[in-house]
Amino acid sequence: MARLSWLEHARTKPLGGRPLLGVAAAVWIGGALYCSGYESLASGIDNWPGSLVWSAVAVLPWLALFEWTKSETGQRLSIGRIAALFAAVAVASVAAEVAVNLLEGSMPSPIALLVLRRLPAIGISLLLVLWSRAGSRAENEGLAADDLSVLAPSIDWVAAADNYVELHVGGRVNMRRMTMREAERSLADRGFARIHRRYLVNRERIRSVHLNGRRIVILDCGRELPVGRAYESNLSAAA
Repeated sequence: MARLSWLEHARTKPLGGRPLLGVAAAVWIGGALYCSGYESLASGIDNWPGSLVWSAVAVLPWLALFEWTKSETGQRLSIGRIAALFAAVAVASVAAEVAVNLLEGSMPSPIALLVLRRLPAIGISLLLVLWSRAGSRAENEGLAADDLSVLAPSIDWVAAADNYVELHVGGRVNMRRMTMREAERSLADRGFARIHRRYLVNRERIRSVHLNGRRIVILDCGRELPVGRAYESNLSAAA
């Protein structure tokens, strides 16, 4: 159960700290093994240091891009735009490998071969993005079906968005069709404070309050939200 819980968390939320370092190291070494094996079969030469460099420029970028797509900003992008990003990263990755070869004084491989060697990492990363998006959609459907007050413990803050509100939950954004006044009323007894005409914040997520100079609250996740003068008194119990 603990393993499954970690996997579900990693599916839809960006990794950080030791888990990210562990996954990055495994992907880096795995990419180097793939490169080393490929070179050994193709030419009979085993260049392990070169394989590690290749993995750093041709494999790790896809892990970084996949993790970014799980972020708050990344989740706002359509699959089409993410595909365009993959193409841009592929171009940058190929250019980096060509530059490394030229610096080493060796002739770069044909562009078609450079692209072909990246296809497994690109394909796996795209599948992971689709898998992550499917998990996010399932969570969003569950979120939309539940009462807002029941979901309160998992919400970090709420932001106004025209006729909708954005529910910020663990780095993800979920939309609900309702006004801020309705959201405030629903969360009034659930530990939320209105700090701005556009923001409601979960008091348990507040790390610090600053009302001199920059008028902000800083949340545990590091996010800074502005405080309106008319809402200062709402923070008295959180300061």
